[in-house]
This record gives sequence, C-alpha cells and structure tokens, in this order.
Amino acid sequence: MKGNVDLHIHTTASDGTYTPREAVELAHELGLAAIAVTDHDTAAGVPEAVAAGAALGVEVIPGVEMNARYRDKGVHIVGLFIDPAAESIRAAMDFAVRGRDERNEKIAAAMAADGFDITVEGLRQAYPGAVLGRPHIAQWLADNGFAPTVDDAFRLYLGKKGRYYIPRVRMALGEAVASIREAGGLAVAAHPLQYGYEGEDLEAFLRAAKDAGCGAMEVWYPGYTEEERAMLLGLAKRLGLTPSGGSDFHGSRKLHIAMGTGRDGDLAVPYEVLEGLRAAREANLLQRP
Repeated sequence: MKGNVDLHIHTTASDGTYTPREAVELAHELGLAAIAVTDHDTAAGVPEAVAAGAALGVEVIPGVEMNARYRDKGVHIVGLFIDPAAESIRAAMDFAVRGRDERNEKIAAAMAADGFDITVEGLRQAYPGAVLGRPHIAQWLADNGFAPTVDDAFRLYLGKKGRYYIPRVRMALGEAVASIREAGGLAVAAHPLQYGYEGEDLEAFLRAAKDAGCGAMEVWYPGYTEEERAMLLGLAKRLGLTPSGGSDFHGSRKLHIAMGTGRDGDLAVPYEVLEGLRAAREANLLQRP
C-alpha cells in the first residue's frame, strides 16, 4: 500500500524556504509517496525536484500555482502534471512576473520615500533565484527589525489594510486555466474556502472554475474541519470536479503548516486521490477545445 501524498508545496523557487531538493528529501523522510511542487507563477523548481524524486523514490508531480481574477477577487489555480517548458506556461509566468515586478517596484519606492533602506535590487540579492513578491518584502521587514514576524509585517505594512498595500494585476480565471490545460495539465481550484465565499457564492465560484476548464478542486487543506471537507466533497461530486488536496507547505514562512500533515495533523491525503486526479487529467485533456 502506497503512502500519503501532498499535492500543494512551495519551494525557494517562489516563497518557500526549502529548496526543491530539500522539499523532496523532507517528503522522503516523512514517508510520502508523492508530492506536487506548485510554486507561485513559476515552474523553475520542478526539474531539481523531479531529479531528487527519481533518486529518492518520491514521485514528483510537476506543478504551478497561478494567481487569477474571479469577479473582483484574486483566486489561486493549481496546475498539476504540467509540461514546465510549454509555451503557454512560459507566457503566463512572464505575465505574472511582470505584474509582480511592477508592484514590487511601487512598494519599494513608497517604503523608501518613508525612510526604509529597501530596493528591489537589494531584495534580489537577499533572495536569489526567487520570484520576488510581498512575502519576501515581509521577510525583509522581519529580518531587519521592522516587524516581529512575517505575519506582523503583512498586518502592519503589506496586507490590504497596510500602508504599503498595492493590488496586483491578475490574469482572468479562464486565461489561467487555459494556460494550464494547453501545457497538458489539470487545473485545480485551490483552497476554495480561503476567499470568503459561502453557500451560493462558493458554488458559483466553483461552477465558474469548472466552466473555465478546471477539472478538480482542493478538498483537503490545513484548517478545514471534517464538516467542511464533507461539504466540499459533496460540492465536488455535484459539480463533477475531482477532489485534490495538499498542505500549502512553505517551510519556515508558515511554521504552523507541516508537509503532509497540515495543521496539528489535520491533513492526510491518500494516494488514491492522486490516481483519481491522473484519470481526471486524461479525461480533461480529451475535452480540450
């Protein structure tokens, strides 16, 4: 019998603190059968993770987590089984990175005007190889004594009520999903309870994701109660979306989240879930326009 899986993991390629190889090594130590490397708007960590997985006997699913726009809200779409070199993925990543870079420059300029000794170039030197974003600015603030923790940095400076919050430009939901499908992947509506939707609004979002071409939705996620998971499983069945799940592991940037087991052991995703997603991917690809 194969072990559990974790299909939502971040590395130093975006805003995690474990390198792709270190993430796979941890998965091996934990006895996980498979993980998906799903960095924000980049698949740069996938080759290293796949190579480490082959050496250690951990199945590594090439993935990505894309920022998208639904109505007036930002939502996340995970892509599983993608070809990291596909033109559609590269184009989507380029769009996302340009948007992040523009926002980073605006945030750094606003902070510098208020006396912070911060530049985007300095951030690149501090976090080499990463797709820079607000988490890295928050880390810089915490490391330099301007906030006790990364969470406090978001609350005080970078969150929606913070002095330096600047919204980012996001691609439309349908565009994000299309880029994943064109790269041979399965699009997954990520952590659907994290956007504040309930009842009819939650179902409307998931229906929109399904109509856009999503073939799956996350059901297992840290902090979700048994009742919430049961509700999401019911929605997935009713809407024809295959259940997925993962920890959203970020290493030390989210100390309360453990790979494979989530928050205080509230997560356990069996290998059968990955098998179902693999079958859904094949069916989803056959339906591509």
